[in-house]
Amino acid sequence: MGDARKTTRRKRQYYRDLITTCEALVAKHTTTEVVEYGYFRGHPVVCLAGEDGERSADDLPPTVDAAGVSIERPCVQCGLLAVPDGPDPCLGLLPGGRAACCGHGVEEPYVLDHSTMRGQQALDYFSHYGVDPKEA
Repeated sequence: MGDARKTTRRKRQYYRDLITTCEALVAKHTTTEVVEYGYFRGHPVVCLAGEDGERSADDLPPTVDAAGVSIERPCVQCGLLAVPDGPDPCLGLLPGGRAACCGHGVEEPYVLDHSTMRGQQALDYFSHYGVDPKEA
């Protein structure tokens, strides 16, 4: 099987696992339909039908407060807590970076600067700048 097919299979399984996890967590609290699934700093999040914002899937608090500021939870990988709307707590500020994520143990790490780097390329970038996220 080619690398592209393996990658596609892994991505499909990743999303199946995410949906299964979120559905099980949400079902403990509501029967409202989940219309979107994702992660926020390693925590499963959902958007429920009829709502505009994300909620943490485990106990359904919003991920953003009434003023639009992120409600942070510790990173599931390293346990660090970011300041609201601040940089990834595992990485801090990177020179020239517009956005970055260590992967938090559940997603592929990435860096957005003048280009997009993912996976090992992003990890190499982090290492070059002296930040080393724990097992991303």
